[in-house]
Amino acid sequence: MNGMVELSNQKQKGKTTDGMGADSGLRRYQSMDLLIWTVLLFVFETIVVKAGTVWFRSQPWTLSLVPALTAIVYMRWGVYGLFYSALGGVAICFASKAEVIQYVVYVFGNLFSCFSLLMLKKMGKEKVRSSVFFSLLYATVVFVLMALGRGVVSLVLGNGLYTVVDFITTDILSLVFAMVVVWIARRLDGVFEDQISYLMRLKAEEEKEKGRER
Repeated sequence: MNGMVELSNQKQKGKTTDGMGADSGLRRYQSMDLLIWTVLLFVFETIVVKAGTVWFRSQPWTLSLVPALTAIVYMRWGVYGLFYSALGGVAICFASKAEVIQYVVYVFGNLFSCFSLLMLKKMGKEKVRSSVFFSLLYATVVFVLMALGRGVVSLVLGNGLYTVVDFITTDILSLVFAMVVVWIARRLDGVFEDQISYLMRLKAEEEKEKGRER
């Protein structure tokens, strides 16, 4: 009897250890993935800002990759995209050599994009991802929320109502870019997809392939 209990405890410990190992592996994968996307964010945002302020200084518009990349990270990791959106504000301001007040506007304004998670939760990530229309609509929602957020923060800091309109109109090219990037990303396997679902899909495909070999 004691032997059976001991064997049962050993099996339970084994399951717990396997679960902890899987969870630890997922956390490592998530951390590495977010780090890579953060590096991409700062590198590409610096290039884009330089293009806008140096190479195309006379143009009235601004361009940013933050809405596009943030939309992808929200899809991949959900609420963790909130921190990414804030880093996006830092990236824009750092690349632009902005003042402290601009850091406040962009970092806190970008956080408004978290409301796009309501769309993903209500409709489901897979439904959004699998539809071109909903994917582009989702990218638009992320952009509009960021622009409105920056405008609201500017209002709180004492700027006029016109700033809300300015953040949308002068940055409209970023919306076009976000839609294009999301459209391309959804066509690449596993890029514009919830990563837990993606890993589960890969595991299921691997097990199915092993079953065929047997």
